[in-house]
Amino acid sequence: MRFGAHVSISGHIHLAVDRAAAVGCECLQIFVGNPRQWRRIEYAEADVALFRQKRARAKLDPLVAHGVYLINLASPDDEFYARSVASLIAGVEGIHRLGGLGVITHIGSRMGRSWPEAAARVVAAVRVALESTEGAMIILENAAGAGGAIGSSFEELAALLEALDRHRRVGVCLDTAHLFATGFDIRTAEGVAATLRAFDRTVGLKHLVAFHLNDSKSALGSHLDRHENIGRGQVGLAGFRALIHHRAARRVAGFIETPGIDRRGADRRNLDALKRLRRLGPPGKRAGKRP
Repeated sequence: MRFGAHVSISGHIHLAVDRAAAVGCECLQIFVGNPRQWRRIEYAEADVALFRQKRARAKLDPLVAHGVYLINLASPDDEFYARSVASLIAGVEGIHRLGGLGVITHIGSRMGRSWPEAAARVVAAVRVALESTEGAMIILENAAGAGGAIGSSFEELAALLEALDRHRRVGVCLDTAHLFATGFDIRTAEGVAATLRAFDRTVGLKHLVAFHLNDSKSALGSHLDRHENIGRGQVGLAGFRALIHHRAARRVAGFIETPGIDRRGADRRNLDALKRLRRLGPPGKRAGKRP
C-alpha cells in the first residue's frame, strides 16, 4: 500500500506537491477549492502545468481530491441539491485537469426522507455529474452513521453502485475511523479480514479504490466521526498493520486525515508510523514501540 496525506493547497495549488514531498507522501489528496464554500476556483494554466510537473517529479500517485464538505447529494432542498451537484461536477473537472484519479465525496444525509427517496436523489445527482464530465472518477466515501448519513452500511453503498449500473467511473473509499464508528471491529487481523469479506460480498473489492487511514477517538459502534493519530486511538497499531498487509488492501492507496502529533494536520510522524508497520510485514511479529 502507498501512503499519502491530505495536504493544503494554500497560496498556489502547486505548493501542495512541495508540502506532500516534505512529509514523505507517496500519493496525495487535496481540495480543488475551499471545502466550506460553494465558490468554484479556476486555476491559471501555468499553476496547473507546474502542479503536474512537480507531481510527476515527486512520483505522487494516485492523486485524488476531496469534495466540498457542504455537499448533500440527497438534499430535499432543490437549491441546495443543485449546488451540491454543481460542486461535485466542479470537483471532477478540477481533478481531471490536474491529472488525478477522482474526487472522494461524502454522499450526504437523508434529512428525514426514506431510503428509496434519498437513494434516488443520490443516483440522479451522480448520473448528472458523470454525464457532465469525463476522465476522473466519483469516489463515494463510507459514513460514520450519525444523523441519517448515507453510506454507513455496505448494503447502502452496494445499492447505489447497482443503481448506477456499477459505472466504471464510480468507486468507493473506506475511511477506517468511519468503519470503526459503524461497528466494524478492525483492531485485529481477524476483524480486518471479516470486514473486507463483508465488503466483497456486498459492494465488491474491485470497486474499492482508496482508503482514508485515520485512527478513531470514538468507541466501536459509537457512530461518532472523531479522527485520531495513527496508533493513538481505538483502532491501534495492530489494526492498521493487519489492514495494510491484507492482500485485498495492498493494491489500494491510503491517505491520512489525522489531526497531527502537534495538532496541525497530517504530518511525517503519522506517515512514518504506517511505513514502519509496512516494513514489519504481516501480523505475527511484535509491532514495536508506539510511534
